[in-house]
Parts: sequence; structure tokens; C-alpha cells
Amino acid sequence: MPAYDDGTLNAAGKNVVVIGGGDTAMDCVRTAIRQNAKSVKCIYRRDRENMPGSLREVTHAEEEGVDFIWLAGPRALLSDGTTKGVGHVASLRATRMRLGLPDSSGRQAPEVMADSEFTLKADLVIKALGFDPEDIPSLFNAPDLKVSRWGTISTDFNTQMTNMDGVFAVGDIVRGASLVVWAIRDGRDAAKSIETYLESKIARDAPNSQENIPAPAEAFCT
Repeated sequence: MPAYDDGTLNAAGKNVVVIGGGDTAMDCVRTAIRQNAKSVKCIYRRDRENMPGSLREVTHAEEEGVDFIWLAGPRALLSDGTTKGVGHVASLRATRMRLGLPDSSGRQAPEVMADSEFTLKADLVIKALGFDPEDIPSLFNAPDLKVSRWGTISTDFNTQMTNMDGVFAVGDIVRGASLVVWAIRDGRDAAKSIETYLESKIARDAPNSQENIPAPAEAFCT
């Protein structure tokens, strides 16, 4: 991998800071340890009890030398503008956080504490923060495709079919950031729904003929 070979994505000898508290963040910090990073820190805006990742992974990471900085959020990436030029990160500016009232998800919302900025030395900063969906109707040139308030595709819970007849969707494009095992399970359920859909369409449109078998239903899956 070129980016590893040229050192861009190689943590060896570097001060690494990972932002996030999910399983991807745990993968990043433990990989950095295995690449012989000089130091590895993980900052997360909530506390240990409210992180989304596996506590077992956190424990293993701590045993391997990862330093977790709880209740902290990133503010800016800073460059020293000297040894490696402007644009190369030299440190991360962060602030202390506290947990306030619960938000719409029921979890306590993190709030920035005044006058609490601090700086971490960093040669490599990894953002393990999840993702936001694209404008899916425009992406698929399907303006009538219904999406949720989070931008994911809306489907029937029982059949995985969208509001467009014969169009099914499963995986992260429906659930949001989730696990591959759920995408596999949803895909299997959708396959059964597609089979049922095609069989019913054949029975309804041409019960005694094979000439008008519909084209396979479309499926969106990530």
C-alpha cells in the first residue's frame, strides 16, 4: 500500500492521536501500537461508561499502552510550520467536556467546559467519527425515493422494500453506521422478500405464462 510505504499511514515512531470512542477507534489505536507508534492517545467526548465501543477492547488497548483521555473534544489541528512544512500536523488542540442533560437519543449530551483548552503532541491524527449519508435520492437519480430524517433510505420494516415499487434497500444505507453482520442478515431477509415480490407479481400479471416474468427487483445495499 503506497500510503503505508511512504509513511503517510504508517504510525511507526509517531505520536498518534485517535478521535472517537467506537470499535473503529479501537481498531485504530491497537493497529498503531502494532506499527510501533511512539505514543498512542484516544480522546472521546463522553466518559468510559458512555462510549459506544466495546469495553473489552478498551481494556485490551489500555493493557497494550494506549492512553485514553475521556471527556475531551477536538478543537483544531495545529502545524509548527517548520520541520515538515505548513500543513503537516504537529499537535491537536482539545477542550475538556462535561455531560449535560440527555439529548434526543436519551444520552447525556457533552458540553464544552470554559477555559479548559489543552494541547496534545501529534504527528498523526485519525478521525474515527463515523459518517453522514450523501444525498441518496440525487445519487441514485431517484427523486421520489423516501429517506429518513437522518438521510438514510426509509424501508418497510417487514419487507425491506422502499416506497418505490420493486426497490429494496438494506445495510448501512438504511440503518446508518452499523455492523456487517446486520447487513448480511438484512440482505438475506430482503432476498426472501424479493422472491415473494416476484412470485406474487408473476401470479398477478401472468399466472399461466412465463413470457412476462418481470426483471429482477433492484436492491440498494452497503
